[in-house]
Amino acid sequence: MLTKLTSRWMLAFDGADHALIEDAEIILEGERIVALGPRSERPVDRVEDFGRALIAPGFIDCNALADVDTTILGFSGPSPRGAKSVSRTYAQSRARDVLTPQQQLASARFALSQLLLSGITTALPVTSLLFRRWAEGFDEFAAVAALAEELGIRLVLGPSYRSAVNVTESDGRTGQVVREDEGRSGLAEAIRFAERCETFGPLVSGLLVPSTIETCSDDLLLGTAQAARSLGVPFRLHCCQSLVEAEIVWKRTGRTSIGHLRELGLLDERALLPHAVELGGPDRDPLLVEDDIAALEGTGATIVHCPLVIGRGGRRLDSFASFRERGIRIALGTDTAPPDMLMNLQMGLAMARTIDGPLATPADLYRAATIEAAAAIGRSDLGRLAPGAPADIVVWDLSSPAVQPVFDPLASLFLMPPGGRARDVFVAGRRSVENGRLTGGLAPDAAEIEAIARALLDSFAERHPENRPWQTLFPPAFTQGSAGRPAA
Repeated sequence: MLTKLTSRWMLAFDGADHALIEDAEIILEGERIVALGPRSERPVDRVEDFGRALIAPGFIDCNALADVDTTILGFSGPSPRGAKSVSRTYAQSRARDVLTPQQQLASARFALSQLLLSGITTALPVTSLLFRRWAEGFDEFAAVAALAEELGIRLVLGPSYRSAVNVTESDGRTGQVVREDEGRSGLAEAIRFAERCETFGPLVSGLLVPSTIETCSDDLLLGTAQAARSLGVPFRLHCCQSLVEAEIVWKRTGRTSIGHLRELGLLDERALLPHAVELGGPDRDPLLVEDDIAALEGTGATIVHCPLVIGRGGRRLDSFASFRERGIRIALGTDTAPPDMLMNLQMGLAMARTIDGPLATPADLYRAATIEAAAAIGRSDLGRLAPGAPADIVVWDLSSPAVQPVFDPLASLFLMPPGGRARDVFVAGRRSVENGRLTGGLAPDAAEIEAIARALLDSFAERHPENRPWQTLFPPAFTQGSAGRPAA
């Protein structure tokens, strides 16, 4: 059956880059695109006109929030130093999975639903290990993989693992609880998951996810790289994201995080590296910063830039344009609530232009969320609209008064009011979102998510070295008072 979708504008792939077509059509047959271009009289079985809209490729989120977000804690104001600290006693003997398997799955369903509604058709999930006994497991991710078919979203995923957890010692210094056996067991679980990905359906593929560079031993990192090559999958390793990480890696190796990855031979085309905002070691030595950047050049490794979450913390990528000029691959991720790629495109462009001025363009950021992200995961058929490619399509409604006037439909996406949602989303030809509503499965309601969030919040006191409750660690923007109450 041939289905023709038409619209005022379309971003098609011309073999080298996205290209704008006006008064456009795209023809689908089953899971794939068979033709596209200006409107024609070609006969088809069904025609659907979206009017004043932009038909575009779905976004690829290389660091996709897949749980109830806690990075937003402390957003309202400064939190005490070490608010998310873990005591050695907790890590060694009392650590637990705070959420039940049912709550973990509900969190994933909620987050993945939000990704779809924001036009993300391929997601590489990321979740926090702060609330875990140690790491993630096969059974949990088998359940998450099943959401791909239920919701209609493409997933590249695998359970995260580590060989150490950072703790706060009694004297306030940062230490670690090390368990190499946990790391080896976690890698084995991740390999088993990747080997069985095809059993979860055509929308699921494997990803190896060592947690963070400072919580993974050299043996675990080398084992990950070897397994990634053997399995033909990418791996994602958070690095250069905090000073604590930089200090631990420097103390252990005498190198920066990027320098250590270079020494281990891990900088290649399979490496996805969020967030690259703390280069140059713990002192941010300018010479070592330059050395880190030079180490990334020409390796094929991809920096995963998450503008919204790092911008909220007062940090930035320095800089998007300079990395691109030096041939360093950059993809985009969401990594925070709301998991909205449009907000990240908008924040990323504004952040880049405060550093580089007009050198950063909407087209650059858009490529990072589509074509370049597809290259990073080894899927050159995704992130573009072209004959033979999977029909992963997003329809953006540009008829609203809030986005007028439309001089350039791509620019309009960057100027769209915050919270803008995709009108329709297709993944492998299946409509996953219709008129702004999910077509597959039901996302948890607000009450269920609030109960999950409350369980996470209440767990802070048991982890914190001083057993402080979350209310004192993350105060609201305004203190609670009695203003407005009637006199007694």
